[in-house]
Amino acid sequence: MPSVISNTVDTHPLHSDKMQLECLELAGRTLDRYITADNSRPSFLEITGIAASRTPTCSGLSAGDYRNLAAMLKHPNLSQLKILNKVPLPPEIMEHFAHMQCHCLMGVFPEISRVWLAIDSNIYVWAFEHGSDVAYFDGLGETIVSVGLVKPKTGVFQTFVKYLLVLTTTVEIVVLGVTFSSSKNDSTGEFQEIHLVPEPVFVLPTDGVSMMCVKSTSKGRIFMGGKDGCLYEITYQAQLGWFGKHCKKVNHSTSALSFLVPSFLNAALYDEDAIVKIEVDNSRHILYTLSEKGCIEVFDLGEDGESLSKVVRLSQGKIVTSAMDIVKTLEPNNFKPVVAISAVDELESEHLNLVAVTQTGARLYFSTGSGDASQGGSQRPQYLTLLHVRLPPGFTPNASVLKPKQVHSAVYENGSLVMVCSAGGGGEAETLWCLSNAIPGGEEFSEAHTVLSLDGPAWALTALPPKHDANLSPALLSKKEAWSVSRWAVVTGAGAALVAAGAAPDLLRALLRDCGGPDAAPVHHFFQVQAAEQACACALRVACEEPAAEGAVREWAARALLLYGGQPAHNPAHPAHPAHPAHTAHPAHTAHTYYHQPSHLAQPSQAPTTIGSPKFSPRQMSTPMTMRGPQGQLHQGQLNQSYQAQMNQSFPGSPNQSLMPQSPLHPNVMSPPFNQSSFIGSPQQRDQSFPIQVEYSAKHNGLYIYIGRILAPIWNLKCVTKSLTPDNKEFMCSKVTGEDCAYIAQKLQRVCAFMQRTLAPPHSDEHTSLHALKLFITMAIEMLSLWKVLCEHQFHIIAANLPRDQQSALQAASFRELLVGGQEVACLLLSSLVAGYLRDNASVDGISQKLRQLCPTLYRQEDATCSKANELLMFAKQQKNPAEKEEMLQLALKLCKDVAPIVNLPLVCSKLLSVGFYSGVVELCVACANKLDPQDKALHYYRSDQPSQDREGHILYFKRMEIYREVGNALERLYERSSETSASEYSPLRSSSTSKSTSDAMLTLSPADANYQGRKLVWECLSCNDELLHIAVYEWLVANNLGAELVSLGSAPPASLRAYLAGAARASRGYRALQLLDLLWRVLEKAGDHLAAADVLEGLATRPGSGASLAHRMSWLSAGVVCVRGAGAGGGGELLRRLEEAAEVARVQAAVRAAAAALPRHLQPPPPLLRRLDDELLEITQLYEEYADRYNLWECKLAIVQCSGHNDALLVETIWSNILEEAEAAARVLPSGDERLSSVLSKLTTLGREYVHTGHCFPLYFIVRQLEIMSCKLEADKSMVYRTILNIGVSIEQVLDIYIKLVSVNERVWLGCGDETHVCGVAASLLLAARGQLAPLASAPRRRGLARCKDLHEAALSALQARPNTQDLIDKLTVAQSHLDRMD
Repeated sequence: MPSVISNTVDTHPLHSDKMQLECLELAGRTLDRYITADNSRPSFLEITGIAASRTPTCSGLSAGDYRNLAAMLKHPNLSQLKILNKVPLPPEIMEHFAHMQCHCLMGVFPEISRVWLAIDSNIYVWAFEHGSDVAYFDGLGETIVSVGLVKPKTGVFQTFVKYLLVLTTTVEIVVLGVTFSSSKNDSTGEFQEIHLVPEPVFVLPTDGVSMMCVKSTSKGRIFMGGKDGCLYEITYQAQLGWFGKHCKKVNHSTSALSFLVPSFLNAALYDEDAIVKIEVDNSRHILYTLSEKGCIEVFDLGEDGESLSKVVRLSQGKIVTSAMDIVKTLEPNNFKPVVAISAVDELESEHLNLVAVTQTGARLYFSTGSGDASQGGSQRPQYLTLLHVRLPPGFTPNASVLKPKQVHSAVYENGSLVMVCSAGGGGEAETLWCLSNAIPGGEEFSEAHTVLSLDGPAWALTALPPKHDANLSPALLSKKEAWSVSRWAVVTGAGAALVAAGAAPDLLRALLRDCGGPDAAPVHHFFQVQAAEQACACALRVACEEPAAEGAVREWAARALLLYGGQPAHNPAHPAHPAHPAHTAHPAHTAHTYYHQPSHLAQPSQAPTTIGSPKFSPRQMSTPMTMRGPQGQLHQGQLNQSYQAQMNQSFPGSPNQSLMPQSPLHPNVMSPPFNQSSFIGSPQQRDQSFPIQVEYSAKHNGLYIYIGRILAPIWNLKCVTKSLTPDNKEFMCSKVTGEDCAYIAQKLQRVCAFMQRTLAPPHSDEHTSLHALKLFITMAIEMLSLWKVLCEHQFHIIAANLPRDQQSALQAASFRELLVGGQEVACLLLSSLVAGYLRDNASVDGISQKLRQLCPTLYRQEDATCSKANELLMFAKQQKNPAEKEEMLQLALKLCKDVAPIVNLPLVCSKLLSVGFYSGVVELCVACANKLDPQDKALHYYRSDQPSQDREGHILYFKRMEIYREVGNALERLYERSSETSASEYSPLRSSSTSKSTSDAMLTLSPADANYQGRKLVWECLSCNDELLHIAVYEWLVANNLGAELVSLGSAPPASLRAYLAGAARASRGYRALQLLDLLWRVLEKAGDHLAAADVLEGLATRPGSGASLAHRMSWLSAGVVCVRGAGAGGGGELLRRLEEAAEVARVQAAVRAAAAALPRHLQPPPPLLRRLDDELLEITQLYEEYADRYNLWECKLAIVQCSGHNDALLVETIWSNILEEAEAAARVLPSGDERLSSVLSKLTTLGREYVHTGHCFPLYFIVRQLEIMSCKLEADKSMVYRTILNIGVSIEQVLDIYIKLVSVNERVWLGCGDETHVCGVAASLLLAARGQLAPLASAPRRRGLARCKDLHEAALSALQARPNTQDLIDKLTVAQSHLDRMD
C-alpha cells in the first residue's frame, strides 16, 4: 500500500515499531532453527548404522531395540493401539452367509471408507464407519476371485464416475462404474450414498488365467496379478483404438511374441507361482509384486508413471541368502516365506523403497538403488538390495516377550508395522501386533511393541489414509506430520474394527486421563524417557487441540507443561568457556543452552540458505537488534541482515489504491533516506544457527517446536504460483487455499490463548523470547486471516493490481518472509482489496468491519476510516447535486482529518483534486502538519537557521515539507492548466517540472478558471496561520519562476515572505540567490520600506561573483537611487551618495567594457579579464590601471578622470590629443579634407556634449587649437571648427575669447601647416557669423559679445599688418566689423 507521505509517528511509536520488527525477526529466526531441526532428523540409514558402516545391518537383537510402553512409563494399562470403532456386519449381509456355496472374500476400500464382501458371484459394499449404505452387484455368473477399486484416468469417463470397480472371475474381468450421490464438505473424506452402475464399463476375458489381485496407480492404470505369475494391465482410453476396442489386457511378464506359444505349453514350460500382492510407490512410480512362493519382482513405471519396464526379480531363496549373510546366527526359517510387502513413500525415506515381512515377523528393508547414502533418492530403480534386517520382539537374550507366530497379514505404514498373527494351529485366536516408534529415542532404532487380541480370524488388514480436520489442499498435506496417527481397518468375520496407533501426544493424553492429573508418576516418567522439550511440545499439543469437552485433560496438560517444563538457567553474561548443553536427570531443570547447538539442532540445514526475494519491509533498519541479557544490559545482534529492503516511494494515485495508511510496523521516515536495496535486491544468506548466549527452559523450546510444526507445511512454501488462462496469459494464484489458512490460524489462536498465562519470569531473556513469539503468533494469525479473505475475493485480480516490483517480490517470497516481514505487502494487498469494492461502486463498510475483526493490526481503525473517506470521494465524484456533493466532500475531509496524519496523503489529495475540492487539500495538509508537530518544533528549527544538532527538529521539518508538497502539486496542476490560455488573456504560467496527468476536474476547468483557482489557492495558503506552509508555497512559486505572483497578490505581502526571502537568499548561491534578493527588494518596496529595499539593491549591485550582468547591476543601482529618493527626508543620505557613486562607476565600467570589446581581437584583454568586467563592479582605480591605461582606452581614461575628479591638465590634454589623433586616423579613408574634419568633429561633438561643462576634462582652448591645426593641414572649411564648438554648447563669448588668444599668440605652427594666416581667416569668418549669434541675445550680453568681436578684429588686423598679401583678408575683417558696429 502506498506509504504515508509524512512520517506519521513520533519518536516513541517509531522506536516501538522498530522493536516489534526486531521481535518478529527474532521469533522467525528461532523458528527457522527448530523447523530445520525437524527436517533434519536422522535418516533410516543413519539410525540403522548403514551410513556409518556402509554395509547392510541388522537390529532387534539388543535389549534396547524394543521397549514396553507400559513398563517404561510404569502404567500397566497403557497401550499404543486403540480400537476407535467396531462395526458388525450389516444384518442383510449376514443372511447371505447361510447360502454361501464355495468361496468368500473380504477387503477394504480405504479411499472411500468402505468394506467389501464377495460371496461366490455377488459382491457387497458398505461403509465401515457406521455399517450403513450397503450396495451390491449380482450380475456375474462365476465366482469372484479378486476385487479392486480404481481412480480412473481423467477425460475417459463422465465426471460423475468417481471410481471403477474391477471384479475378476475365472473366465472374465468386469469393470463397473462407481458413482456417489454427493460429497461431504467435511474433513472425513467420506462419500454419501454409493451406486454401482449395473451395466459394466468393460468386460475382458481372462484367457484361462485367474487374476489373484488387482491394484491401481495414481495415474489411473489398472494392474492385475495372474495365477500364472504374470503381471497384467488393463489399458483403456476414451477413443476407439486397437482394432476398434476401447480397452485390452496386456501381459507385461512375457515377451512380445509369447502369443504365438499356446497357453498349455506355457503352463508346461514354467513353474506356476501366482502373484498374490501388488504394491505401488506412487511417489517414485515403482511397482512391486509378491508371489505365492515369496518372490519379489520390481517394475519401473517411468519418470511420469506412464511406461513400464521390468527391473529385477528376487526369489525367496535369494532373499533368505541375503538375510543370512547379514544375520548369521539365526536359522533360515526365520526369513521365509515373505507374506507381505509395503512400498515406502519418498517423503518417509529417500533411500528406503520396500519393506517385506516374513511369516515370523522379521522385516526386510530393501532399496532399489545401490544403498549408498551419498546418492539421492530420485534415481530410477536398478536393483533390489537388502539393506537391513529387523527381527521381531523375542529374539533378545532373556526376552520376556513371546515371538510373533504365523504372521499372515502385515502392513508397514509411516514407520509403524502392524501384523496379524495366529497363536495356535487352529487359527481361531489371532492377535494384532504393532511395532512403532511412539516415543522418539533419538538416534537409536528403538521401537515400542503393543499386542491387541482380535475377536476372530482377520480376513483383511488395510492401512487407512490420514484423517484431517478440514478440506486441506495438497500443498498442506504434502508435508509429513511429526505426530501423525496411523490408522488401520481390520476386517474379521464379526465385522470391521478401526484401530489406531497413537503418537506421543496421544500417549500423554491417555496417561493424564487414566491418572487423573499431571502429578502422577507415569506422567512424570513421560517427561523423563524423552527429551523434555519434546515432551513439552506434546503437552502443548494436548492443551491446545483437545476438544472443549475434555476441558480437564487440557488443563492437566497445561499444568504438566508448567510443572515439568523447567526454568531458564542463569548463565554468566560472557562465559569464557561455555559448556555443552546437558539434560539433567530431573525434567524440571532441563533446558537448552545456545552457546553450542544441541545435537538434534546441529544437523545440516535443509531450509533454503538464500531467499529469492528480500524481506518485504521496504526499509533497512540502521540500528542493530538488541536483546536484554540476564542483568538487563543490551547485547547487540544483527537485525534484518538477511532481508534488505528498498525504500518504497509513494505510488501515484490510481483507482487501484486505497487511502489507507502504511502499516504501523513500517513507518515511512522521510528524513534523509536509509540505504536502499529492496523488495528487489541482492539476496543474503540466512543464518540458521543464530547463536544466542542464553539458556532457555524446556517449555520455552517446546513452544517453539510446536509452533514450528504447525507452520512447517507452509514455512518454506512459495506464497503464490503462476498459472495460465485459456488464452495463455499468466496470472498469480495462491499456493494455499482459504481453508488451509483458517486451519493453521485456528491452531495458532489456541496457542495464543494458552500463552496468556505467565510462562517465564518477567524481565528475563526467556520472557523476551516468548514475548517475541507471542507477537509473531498474533501477526501470523492476522496475516493468515487476511490471506483467507484474499483467497475468497479473487486473489489473482487483487495480486495483479500490486506494483510491478511488489508482484515480483511476492512471486519469489515464501510464507516465512510473508509472516516475518510482509506487513507492507499485506497493506498493499489490503489496499487492492478495498479498491476492488470501490471500482464496483460497492460499500466498504462490510469488508472494513470484517478486516477489523480478522486483522486489527494490519487494518486499523484509521484504515477503515480512510476506506470510508475513499468511498465518499468516489461517490461525490459521481454526484450531480452541488449541495450533496459539498456535504460528501466535507464529510470525507473530516474523516481524513480525524485520522491525520496516518493517512495516504498523496492519494487523498489526488482524489480531492479530481473533484475540484482545492481548499480541502490545504485544510488536510494543515491538519496533518499540526498533528504531526503540535509543538511547532519544525518552525523553531527553521527560525534557528536549521542547526545540525537539532535532529528532532530536522526530521519534523522535512516531514512537514513532504506534507506541503501536496499543496505544491495542486498548484502545479492548476498553473499548468492556466498556461493553456491564449496570449490575449492571462500571461502563461508554466512549470519547469514534468507535467502530470490532468484529473477529471481539470479537464472541465477553463484556463481562466484554473488561473483564478490557482491564485485563490495561494491566497488561502498564505491566509493560514502556518508559517511553514507559507514557506512551502514561497519555495514552489520561486522554483517555478512565479515569484512575481507574490508581489501581485495583494497590497501588503505577508510578513513571513520577507523573512523567507532573506533567509533563503543567505542560504543560496549563484543565480537563485540573485533571484531571491531581486524578489526581496520588490517586496520591501511594495511594503513601503524603501530604505531597506535600497539597501538590498546596493548589495545586489556590488555583490561579487553572483553571476549578475553589469546591465543588471546598473539597473539595480538606478532603482536603489530611486528608492532612497522615494523615502523622503527620512534619512539615507549616505546610502544615496554610495549608490550614486556606484552608479557612476558602473557607467564608466560599461564604457570600458564596450571599448575593450571593440578593440581588434589581438589587442583585446584576455577573456577572463573581459568576463570580470561583467561579473563584478570594480573600483575606479582598477578600471584605469588594469584596463584603460593598459589597453590605451583614451575615452575611458577621460571618463575615469572626470568620474574621479582628478585635476591634471597635462594628462587631460594628452588624453584629448590621443582621442583626436585616433579620430583623425580613422577618418583618413575619406576623400576630402572637409569630410575628414567633419568625421573628427563628429567625435568631438559626442564627447563635447558630455564633458563641455566639466571644466578640467574639457580644455577648450587646447581642443580648438588642435582642431584648427588639423583644419589648416586638411585645408578644410574655416568655419567648421568654431561652428562645431558653438553647436556643442559653448557660448559665443568663450569662442571669441579662444580665437582672440589664438590670433594674439601668433604661433609659428601655422606656417608649418601651410597657411600662416589661417587663424586670421577663421577670425574673419567668425566675425561674419557672430552677427547671427549676437542678434538674439539681450543687450548686455550682446554688448559684451560686440566688445569681444572688436578685440578679435583689432588683434587680427595687428597680426596681418606685418605680413604681405593680406589686403583681401583685411577687407573682409573690416566689412565684418562694420556690420557689427551697426548693431551697437
